[in-house]
Amino acid sequence: MRHVSVLCIGGSDPSSGAGIQGDVRTVSSLGAHCLTAVTAVTFQNTSGYTGTAPLRPAAVRRQIESVLEDFEVGAVKVGMVYNSKIISAVAGA
Repeated sequence: MRHVSVLCIGGSDPSSGAGIQGDVRTVSSLGAHCLTAVTAVTFQNTSGYTGTAPLRPAAVRRQIESVLEDFEVGAVKVGMVYNSKIISAVAGA
């Protein structure tokens, strides 16, 4: 049986309760291979959220393009994209 690869695009949650970390857990539990492109890093833990630092749109686009050059992607899941410039970079890739 061939594994399906899913590209998850979104923010990183250092407490691993959501975001890319949660996506990896979920996709893996369903038997698929999870590929990722991080759009932003959040500052949070189980007690609260204190902020977000977005990546540059060009960096987000390069992550996506790198993955697409090397893997056959069967599905894409988009989470937090933070702002319109990152949305445009994701759509352009």
